[in-house]
Amino acid sequence: MEIRSFEARYLKKAQDVLHSAFCHPQSDPQYNEWTFAERLLQDGGYRENLCLIALEDGKVTGYLALSEAKIGEHPGLALGPLGVRPEYQNRGIGKQLVQESIRRAREEDAGWIVLLGGDYYRRFGFEPAKPYGIFLPESEEASGHLWILFLKQSAKGETQGALRYCGAFYTPQGALL
Repeated sequence: MEIRSFEARYLKKAQDVLHSAFCHPQSDPQYNEWTFAERLLQDGGYRENLCLIALEDGKVTGYLALSEAKIGEHPGLALGPLGVRPEYQNRGIGKQLVQESIRRAREEDAGWIVLLGGDYYRRFGFEPAKPYGIFLPESEEASGHLWILFLKQSAKGETQGALRYCGAFYTPQGALL
């Protein structure tokens, strides 16, 4: 398996990965993980070197995006979506994508990475964000699922407040996807 930077030429294949991983009968046809990949490419928060794909025998099997975000006035990164084709899950692809994204974020001198997720991310050092006073102003319920990884110790003491993702995470009406 190979992890490499996402390039626009992989868009359709990355969308196929996300569709296979996330599509369900209640999926919004316009605002979902697989259309997000394209919206992110056109957003100012897109960081080409921080969006990744996994390849096995030339086939795109996984996708992960890191994009710009802010907590209060403190810039950092948001992880998501992360998707792996169902037939390739439980092979460590997601784990390798997350580890590589963290390594690259450290190289970029980012202070933190935030995500909406669950206990899966604890193994990488993520911890619940709520005890640090970090929240989503759009959803108190979703705020309970925010996780943060502080890449700099100084960020741990100074980062708190409302999380604001880059524009690709919001509908034109401003609703969080």
